[in-house]
Amino acid sequence: MYSRLVWLVLILIGISIPVSIPVLADPVIVPLGGEVYLGEEGLDIRYAVPYPYTSIAYFPAGSSPGRDQPLDIMQVNQGRFSVIPDLFYDRTGAWYQWDQIQGIPGQVAFIVRNPRISLKVMDRNTMGDRSYGTVSRGTPLVIQVETNLAGITRRPDYSSNDGPVKIQIRTPGGGTLAGVKTPGGGQYIFSSFKPTGELGYAPPIESGGWDTGWSGYESGLYHIEPKFAVNRMDDNLRSYQGGYTLRGTEVTLGTERAGLHLSDETVVRGDPFGVTITGSPGSPYIIWIEGGSRTGSPGDQPPMIITSQEGVRQDNPDGPYIIGSYRPSGKRTAIRDLVPSYPFGGVYYYAEVTPDRTGRRTIEFRTTQETGDRRYTIHIEGPLGSVNPRSDTISVQVVKGSVSLTTGSETFTLGDEVLLRGTNTGSCETYLFITGPNLPSAGGRLDAPRRQVSDGNPGSFTTASGDCETWEFRLYTGELGLDTGTYTIYAVSAPRDRYHLESTSWQAIPITLKRPYISVSSRRMTVAQGDELTITGSTGGRTDAGVAIWIFGRNYFRYDTVQTERGGWFSYELSSSVTRDMAPGEYSVIIQHPMANGNFDLWPDRNREMVLGTTPWYGAPVFRIAGPGALQGPAAAAALITALQSQFIDDTYTEYSIIVQNPKIAITAGSLNGTTEMPIVISGTTNLASGSRLLVEITDEQFGPTRKGGDGSWSGYSGTTTVYQGPGEREFAFEIPAGTLKEGRYRVLVQAVSSQGTASGVLQVTIPVTSGETMTVNLTPPKSPAPVQTQIQIQTLEPEQIPTEPAQTEGPVSTPDLVYETPTADMGGMIPDITRIIREPPVLLGFGILFGLCVAGLIAALVAWMRKERDEEENGSEGSDEEDLKLTDSEEETDEGSGS
Repeated sequence: MYSRLVWLVLILIGISIPVSIPVLADPVIVPLGGEVYLGEEGLDIRYAVPYPYTSIAYFPAGSSPGRDQPLDIMQVNQGRFSVIPDLFYDRTGAWYQWDQIQGIPGQVAFIVRNPRISLKVMDRNTMGDRSYGTVSRGTPLVIQVETNLAGITRRPDYSSNDGPVKIQIRTPGGGTLAGVKTPGGGQYIFSSFKPTGELGYAPPIESGGWDTGWSGYESGLYHIEPKFAVNRMDDNLRSYQGGYTLRGTEVTLGTERAGLHLSDETVVRGDPFGVTITGSPGSPYIIWIEGGSRTGSPGDQPPMIITSQEGVRQDNPDGPYIIGSYRPSGKRTAIRDLVPSYPFGGVYYYAEVTPDRTGRRTIEFRTTQETGDRRYTIHIEGPLGSVNPRSDTISVQVVKGSVSLTTGSETFTLGDEVLLRGTNTGSCETYLFITGPNLPSAGGRLDAPRRQVSDGNPGSFTTASGDCETWEFRLYTGELGLDTGTYTIYAVSAPRDRYHLESTSWQAIPITLKRPYISVSSRRMTVAQGDELTITGSTGGRTDAGVAIWIFGRNYFRYDTVQTERGGWFSYELSSSVTRDMAPGEYSVIIQHPMANGNFDLWPDRNREMVLGTTPWYGAPVFRIAGPGALQGPAAAAALITALQSQFIDDTYTEYSIIVQNPKIAITAGSLNGTTEMPIVISGTTNLASGSRLLVEITDEQFGPTRKGGDGSWSGYSGTTTVYQGPGEREFAFEIPAGTLKEGRYRVLVQAVSSQGTASGVLQVTIPVTSGETMTVNLTPPKSPAPVQTQIQIQTLEPEQIPTEPAQTEGPVSTPDLVYETPTADMGGMIPDITRIIREPPVLLGFGILFGLCVAGLIAALVAWMRKERDEEENGSEGSDEEDLKLTDSEEETDEGSGS
């Protein structure tokens, strides 16, 4: 037994041994006044916050601990403290020991900081920054580390194996380097980097740096990334969007091969483009472009290198041609013999380019309208002086670009403003011209169609404004002097006429011009005096001045103008106050359109006495509309129409008629009868406009002074209703709720709210006549000393009035039924009362109790009979004649009760 226990103890000890073996741990002991960082966990702060302190306090900047109150107080676990980012992100700085009992601070316990690591790649020989650049193979490099994590290295339990900074290099092939080679074949491991201040280098400068010329390193891009490598900081900060800094870098190990790179292989003619050269930093390379004809004539020129660019050297157009005399490898001729000689002696088709310290240089080429739309080849070779120079080529396609043109519609009215807009990727200038009936066949200026454009002459074209990508132009068709018809508008990226469009980009669209017009929604309108009237219609063409409204009637004249809405719609309203002053009759309305010039050629003078016009001079009198000799009504309207039809007046018009009537309201006779138990609807017809309000008053005809001793009761009702359009005429309806009016005669008055129209009538209200039938039901309880009769009268409504006969209920001969006949005049009130009484809860309860007693009595009798039968069976033949006699008497009594 004891041996088993010993073995069990030994096994447990053996299992626990691996767990208790000491392992390397991150530095966690924080000294008094030490530094801690956001994201650290498991810190031992017993030296920083010793007993009896159990809390720490934070004071805002500018405050005085011991005198001012702390901004934050936090109770801590001295043996395991974590700097949680969400709690301390806005509490960085000094935290003090805090005595909870006395409420006073102690010394500075520790300082909370935002961790920071920032990397740069430096040339070890020159200490120049090579971050994000290209360096030649063999250039020694060091990684400059800027960090504030040196406070961790000053902790008591820090060892050289506890580097708080982790650096990794991702190779072009996808691998990860934890260290680099140093000159002489040594190796530097990044985990041994120990930050002792704000700035450090890995590998150290004295080690010779990173030997990039080692054969194991391939050419390409190297990504260098830092991480926090202490107390799980990297994991705890991964989801925290705070103020910590982790900034990596990258570097490209170059090759001896020269390279060219284009962001886009297709270039629109007229746009510039860039070419990036990669090579050895500081070493010159030769670049040139080939393509097109050898002459460089307009329309066949290659793109040219823009002058005065940094790192770019070119020959002078007048010589000497030092760069142009370079002979590429494998060629028998110099560069000047490979490129066109026009213009500027061809010196802008080639150059000498020196990459910057990163091994790159971007140069800009430009294209013009003289650049041919074809594919070109760009060459690079170098570096100069190399025994075995490297070369590269790249192709670029130059296209003409495109021009777009839109108007939003194909049909316009003379006088309309047409907005032309579109895009032009071929040039920054868009040239416009128009063709059509009786216009120059090569095209006319868009703003002066009869002036012919000249091919190649920009000043002869209409030019649209734009931003080298989009353009627009506003065309006022009323100022072109064109007749109605179909025309074609051209938008061209160069000043080319209709017959020379093959070498440029362009687009054309047709437009149709038609005469202005004016129309109204209806030609005739009937309106009652005092009603509002709205004249609506639409116009086409220029209507800056709106449209003019002329109204003529007998001894009546009115003139006004109204502006048109978007789309040419207009609306003119005659208010109720205006129609109230218009006498019944027909009025002529003429609506005038100013046509293409946007001006009215006929108008009344200020005093509304004379109609003036523009011919034979501006303001010439046409006819008189007021005063002696004035034209009235139809004559004045006819004179205005005659003037508008003149060949010297370009205005157009349309006619409209208004018929003004006296307000009429008629009440339908059938709606003046009703009953007290049904709603009453008073209806009728009217010529008032739909939506007009009507006031309806219902008054008792007996309404008047109350006699002495009278009750003074009377009925009445009033309200408003709205006119609506019926199938034929306009109608109205007014409802009186059921039971509102008593039986009698009432005076009905219907009158318009906004006009003088009224109507009246007499409303007859009666009580509906009903018929009923009485039925008597006799209920006689058993064993009653005297017959009790209960009469229930039930009234049944019949569709026709049939004389009611009294109903009889048969009963025993000894107790004859009594039948009561209720007069018809009383049945209307008696039967509902009896029915209501029977349905009352107390009466129903009484009937229920009576029925329950009867059932209980029957059950008791049945139980007694069953007990007696059982006793007789038990006693056998012990029965006597006396008991038989009693039983016989009992049966007779029961029979008598049943008979009664």
